[in-house]
Amino acid sequence: MNDMNEIEMQKMFFHPVCNKDEIERIFNVANATDYLLKLRAETIVDHMRLFRVYRNKALARPDGWSLEQSFDIGHFQNFLNRVSSHIRNKCHPVTFGNMFSNDPNGTIFASSFGPIITISESLSFFLKFAHLALLDFESTLPMHVRFNALRIAIRVMLKTEAMDFLMDPRGIVPEDVGEAIHAPIPLQMEFIAGHEFAHYVLDHISSHAVADKPIFHAITDRDKEYKPVPVYFNSQQQELDADAQAILLVENDPQHRVELLDAALLWFGCLDLHETVEDVMYPQSPWKPCSHPTARQRFENLLSHIPTPDGYDLSRWKIFLKTTDTLKPSLIEDVSANMDAYEMYGSAYLDEPNTEWRGPALIDRKDYY
Repeated sequence: MNDMNEIEMQKMFFHPVCNKDEIERIFNVANATDYLLKLRAETIVDHMRLFRVYRNKALARPDGWSLEQSFDIGHFQNFLNRVSSHIRNKCHPVTFGNMFSNDPNGTIFASSFGPIITISESLSFFLKFAHLALLDFESTLPMHVRFNALRIAIRVMLKTEAMDFLMDPRGIVPEDVGEAIHAPIPLQMEFIAGHEFAHYVLDHISSHAVADKPIFHAITDRDKEYKPVPVYFNSQQQELDADAQAILLVENDPQHRVELLDAALLWFGCLDLHETVEDVMYPQSPWKPCSHPTARQRFENLLSHIPTPDGYDLSRWKIFLKTTDTLKPSLIEDVSANMDAYEMYGSAYLDEPNTEWRGPALIDRKDYY
C-alpha cells in the first residue's frame, strides 16, 4: 500500500505536462516509444525552466494536450518518405523523435528496446539566431543586432542560454526576417535526421563504440551530469560518410537533394563559427570528441562528394565562407574581452530594452510564468 501511494505521488509530478495515458506509459515502459517519452518527460520535470515552457504549452491546449505529440517528427518522416523502400524497411527498427535538452545536436543511442535517434529542440534555436546573424534580408538589420544574434546562437551551443525562448523570445524582428530565418530549418533538421539514419544504414552502429553521454549537460562543474545514455560514437570518416549519405540516399528527387545540400552547407557554416568560439574557450573540450571532423571539413566534404546539376552556383558558398571568416576575428576578440557574456547562464538579447529590436524588458514570473 505504501509503495502504491509513493508511485501515485510520483505520478503527480508529471500531471502538469503529460496526459493520463502518457503518465501510465512512463511508469510502465513497454517499448522504445514509451522509453523515449519517459526520457522527455523526466528531463522536463527535473528542470524548472523546461517545465515552465511545457506547462505553458499544456495550458494553451487544455482539451487535447499530449507531450509526445508536441514534439515534431516531420523531419524524420520526410527523410524516410524520400528514400527507397529498401532503406525505409532497413530503418524500421529505429525509434525516432525530438526531445528537449540543452545539448543541441542529433544523437543515436542504444536502449534495451533498440536504437533511438533524437534531435534536441534547442538546435532549432541555434539555427534561428545564427541565420539572423548571417543571412541577407529585405529589411536592414543593424550590425550590433546581428552580432548579438550570433552571440545568442553560440550561447545555445555552449549550453549557457536559458531554454525559455517560447516565453521570452529575446527580441523583435520584421516579418520578412522572421520568415527568412525559419525557412531553412525544416530542411536542416531533415538533413540531421538523415545523418543519424545513415549511421544505421551504413552499419556504423557497434557495441564497441558506445560511451555514456548526458541528456542534460551540467551548467557548472559543481552540477551533476543528468541521465547519461549510451551513445554510439563513430570515426571521422564514418561521420563524413553519414553526411554524404544523408543526401545521396534521396535517390529519386535531384531537386530535393540540392535543397538538402544547401541547407546542410548553411548549417555547417553556422557551426563553424561556434567551433571558432569553442576552440578559444575550451581548446581541450571533453564534449568535442576528437573523432568528429570539423564543420569546415564537413562543409568541404559535401561540396566535393555531392553531385550537383548544371548551373549550380558553387561561388555563392565560397562567398558565404568568406563572410563567416570575416566575422571570426571580431568574434574571437569579443570572447576574449567578454568571456562572462558567453559563460554566464541566463538570457542574452538582440538589443537593449525599449528599443525597436527588443521591446520592453520582460520580467520573469511577472510578464511570463
